[in-house]
Amino acid sequence: MSTTMPHPDASSVAKIYYADDQPAQVDAAFVIEGWDWVVGFDQVNTDDYDYVSIPIDRVVGVMSPQYTQFSHNGRRVTAYGVDDVEVEEFIHLLPL
Repeated sequence: MSTTMPHPDASSVAKIYYADDQPAQVDAAFVIEGWDWVVGFDQVNTDDYDYVSIPIDRVVGVMSPQYTQFSHNGRRVTAYGVDDVEVEEFIHLLPL
């Protein structure tokens, strides 16, 4: 697998919304069943590849026009900002 993450166009960016703050915009965001964090990769408008982990109790929603669902290691995962093919680039990075 490649270690270079694709840079999506604006229509596929995942946004992680907080109650009182601007949304974090990432290339891909993952909500994992039974996990206390929303995981995001490659924050938009930053120079370096990065990983964000936001406590689920601070998140009011995650949105993207592009999303998919899958199971991995017995957990249900909803991936935002990626499709069924692109999600393969991130699976090995998930805390599963």
